[in-house]
Amino acid sequence: MAFVFAYTKKGDPCYDSGNSGNYPGLTARNCDVNDAMHLAVSRDGKEYIPLRNNTGILFPEADFTEGRPGGTTKTLLDPWLFRKQDGTFGVCAVRRNQEAPDPLSTGCIMLFWSEDLVRFREGGFLKAGGEEIRRPRCRWEEEKQSYRLEWENRKGHMCGRTRFFQEMEEIQVCPETVFEEAGSCGIDNAVPGSILEVSEEEVQRMERYLGEISHTGTAPVTLTVKAGEKPEFGSLPGAVCLYNDGSTHEKSVCWNREEWEAIDFSCPGRVSISGEIRQRHYPFPFLDAHMSDPCICRINGKFYLSASGQRSVTLRISDTLEGLAEAEPVAVYTMPESDTIHANMWAPELHIICGVPYLFTTVGEKSWTTVRSHVLRCNGDPAKPQDWEAPRLVVKPDGTELREDGITLDMTWFCVDGVHYIMWSDRCFADKSPDHTVAESADIYIATIDPAAPWQLTTNPVRILRPVYGWDRYETEVDEGPYLLRHGDDLFVTISGSSTGLADLYCVGLLHARRGNNLLSPDGWDWLPYPVLTKESVPGEFGPGHNCFIKDPESGDDLLIYHAVPHDREGKTLGRHMGIRRVHWSAAGYPYLEMTEDKDLNPDLRKVTMQIEIML
Repeated sequence: MAFVFAYTKKGDPCYDSGNSGNYPGLTARNCDVNDAMHLAVSRDGKEYIPLRNNTGILFPEADFTEGRPGGTTKTLLDPWLFRKQDGTFGVCAVRRNQEAPDPLSTGCIMLFWSEDLVRFREGGFLKAGGEEIRRPRCRWEEEKQSYRLEWENRKGHMCGRTRFFQEMEEIQVCPETVFEEAGSCGIDNAVPGSILEVSEEEVQRMERYLGEISHTGTAPVTLTVKAGEKPEFGSLPGAVCLYNDGSTHEKSVCWNREEWEAIDFSCPGRVSISGEIRQRHYPFPFLDAHMSDPCICRINGKFYLSASGQRSVTLRISDTLEGLAEAEPVAVYTMPESDTIHANMWAPELHIICGVPYLFTTVGEKSWTTVRSHVLRCNGDPAKPQDWEAPRLVVKPDGTELREDGITLDMTWFCVDGVHYIMWSDRCFADKSPDHTVAESADIYIATIDPAAPWQLTTNPVRILRPVYGWDRYETEVDEGPYLLRHGDDLFVTISGSSTGLADLYCVGLLHARRGNNLLSPDGWDWLPYPVLTKESVPGEFGPGHNCFIKDPESGDDLLIYHAVPHDREGKTLGRHMGIRRVHWSAAGYPYLEMTEDKDLNPDLRKVTMQIEIML
């Protein structure tokens, strides 16, 4: 058997950089991410390993009908895991408005259901009384053919029963509890919820989706040849690396040429040669220069790197990925000097549509509160400024602006089964004052376009995503920076969320669809309820996000291009910098975006041997 520990976390109430001076005037409430259900697993009930880097897995959804225009962030306390009568799982907890009581759920136990302890869905509320409660607990009792629940309120320890979680019966003061207390299980800052016994199969599934992935072995490398035939040295096989979740990845090997040349291929028998697995090294930061929202596109064998700027769109151009680190930026388009245009040419993305290069970016008048998505067309060489046309405003099918009372930004393009789509972030301002300080959430929209004029929508915009969880509402309610990653018939879109000003808190979430889905409907997409890349994912990389993907031309691997924030030894932020990392495809079929070099290739397993059988 195995065990699952459910808990929340405690710590400083705010992510406040006032002491370090990193982000003066900005403060985030840590309850947004700490007051969520975290999970850890154990084989012996003693040593517990946190999942998802000790970050939250279950977050209640925000309520957009109350509070500020951006809605009210919901948190949860006292998560209690239990097994239902049918063998599936439930969670009972207390919902809050960040650190404050939630008037809409006073006296209620919030419920969640799950088939696998990986994905959870909200199951409504069970009324336990008319006053605040804490520490709800639940278990199925076969002899009573009902669920026993316990909780605490100002009267003391209470208990009751329910059969179908529709209403509570037999509510009374409970003289003693039937539930065992869960300790901290050795996890720093854990606020214990519950411990549940599960099967080995169940915990393995949790680890496959939520655990850390690392290289644990290498498949035997073998080669069979006929006597008298000598394969080309450059055609020798690579090595298949094995990972703890059951996934694999083939890597090239630097084989010992001297040993290879010493083999007598005219004599049948078995011989071997040694080798060392190759691994591409991309330092972080990849560039010394500050860089936000990096994007790389490959055109005719050359790599083009763009990033956010002000009055200009600049490109670094190189024949190799590594060469981009030394390439000088070239301004391929600069906005004309004007007192009214502040520019804010953010997150430029270079895409090839029907053979024509286009740049998707933003232009803003006066300030960031006026940025709008624009498209630039290239009539020749992307490296030549004279070949770029002026930006065109992206418009709806009727020719009107996408958003007249807000901003549009971070526009990306992709084509699926011959249909051309754009996806972007859209934010409405809730007031009409000049500084627009009151804003709604930044949401993700999608539409189709005319590929011959990508600034012209052919369908009206559809909102497919809003920031609903604590982790993408951390200091600011933001979902932005969409970018598509294909894997067979699976379509994944990374979304960057939470604070843009308090850059350490930026993180990445994941949308998923399948080819054949209606991509113009929210129902065609599945939004993973927890982040896939955070400041806890890779040591020393705070605020990872606003990424793109590109294929490694040599290996065919998908590469993650992103920005993150390093700190110096005193904890001072060094600003956003670009990074590159291999995307690993997990056994569950999802992109694993935190595959650091040491997890990708165990240094102790770098050396390999190939067994060669020479046959008659």
